[in-house]
Amino acid sequence: MNKKITWSIIGLLLIVLGYVYATPYLVLNKMKNAAQAGDSAKLSEYIDYSSVRQNLKDQINSHMLQELGIDEKSRLANLGQKLASTLLDKMVDSVVTPEGMTMVLQGRGLKEVYQAKVTQETAEVKQQHKPQYKAGYTSWQNFEVQIQAPEYSRVIKINMVRDGFSWKVNKVGIPLQ
Repeated sequence: MNKKITWSIIGLLLIVLGYVYATPYLVLNKMKNAAQAGDSAKLSEYIDYSSVRQNLKDQINSHMLQELGIDEKSRLANLGQKLASTLLDKMVDSVVTPEGMTMVLQGRGLKEVYQAKVTQETAEVKQQHKPQYKAGYTSWQNFEVQIQAPEYSRVIKINMVRDGFSWKVNKVGIPLQ
């Protein structure tokens, strides 16, 4: 009787650990299905929009400073940077929406998402995108998903963090070149 209880506890523990290990893959599958179906409301359950917006703003601002080689002592350059940063913030805020994130998870880049916002692309075009997904743990609390659409050579990286027994997207790494 004692061995039976011990093996039952060990079996139950293995099932729980297996489920905990599999949760990001299950969430990713739900996100992928919602993105391919165009279900932005379902996808929104798994995204921390404020964190994603701030992350994208930081990435783009950093890239812009490197590309322009702005001298931090120049007042005119600082004014230009602040103006560009303000415009960039508004653009990122308009793109990082449930619909925009659905398009990113369909394998589209930031440029395509912004253009689609402007032109409101049709459902037929949405069905043509079948991105490839690669995923894995980077640490116990972090999970990275790499998305590559067949027509693009660049990879979009999405970082998910543990949120209780589920996972949420908190960063989106976009190719800026």
